[in-house]
Amino acid sequence: MEDSGEEKLSRRLLMAGALAGLLIALIASAQTDRSALSQAGAIASVNDAHIDRTEYATALQALLADKTKAPTAKDRALVLNRLIEEELLVQRGIEIGLLEGDASVRKAVARAVIDFAMTRNAQKEISEEELRGFYAANIARFTPAARLQIERLFIRRSNDAPANIARLDKVRDALRKGQDFNETATQLGDAVLPPLPRSLLPRKKMYDYLGPRLTEAASRLPSPSISDAIADGEGWHFLRIVRSEPGTPPAFDDIRAQILTAMQRESDDAALVDYLAWLKERAAILLADDAPQ
Repeated sequence: MEDSGEEKLSRRLLMAGALAGLLIALIASAQTDRSALSQAGAIASVNDAHIDRTEYATALQALLADKTKAPTAKDRALVLNRLIEEELLVQRGIEIGLLEGDASVRKAVARAVIDFAMTRNAQKEISEEELRGFYAANIARFTPAARLQIERLFIRRSNDAPANIARLDKVRDALRKGQDFNETATQLGDAVLPPLPRSLLPRKKMYDYLGPRLTEAASRLPSPSISDAIADGEGWHFLRIVRSEPGTPPAFDDIRAQILTAMQRESDDAALVDYLAWLKERAAILLADDAPQ
């Protein structure tokens, strides 16, 4: 049965103008029973959902960010009206099954919930002792290669963005299936000069062939391994590390920010695994007899 004109309009409005609001509202409702908010904490009610005063104040502050004058009664009414409209769109979107049936919205909501979980994890402070311990345990990870032997697969950028994406995905698919790197480069890649020597080269010498950005990226990859597409110059480069010789570990203070980023990313990954495990524990999940276990 086809959607009515009203449902199609609701779908377009929800996707085009209220997706951010949908995500925020869905996440908030997943974490807090909004209907349980006291009237003292609500500035408005839309069906069974309350609009919290903190939510209203945050939206008003965002509106006034670029203003120099004090908020007017019109400003306040405008913000509240937008929050009411957003709530109505969210409720309508759920009512017509948009969250259940639209893959793009489902993926956006999932991504937003991941970001929510990561934001909570980012609030944890990492001590200096923890940071130094992480560096000591992962020193090889932060030690760039002194000499490298690299193979390259190059995809030249065109003005056709969808075609670029399709070519990159085709390369990824071939490499993922185990096709020989050089064979893939011949079949799917573009010619690029100068050709890379089939021998170990010092990083500084590798600059002459790849430039500093690609060389530095390659120097931090394990051997053997293949990178994903790295944008540089006129296109994208897939790099295969054939061999590498480790260099001198950098001083902790010289790469402190890099270590902190790596430790935070690892912490985020662990937090997401724990968060998903918690979601699975509280859910009733049933698998068909022939479903993979």
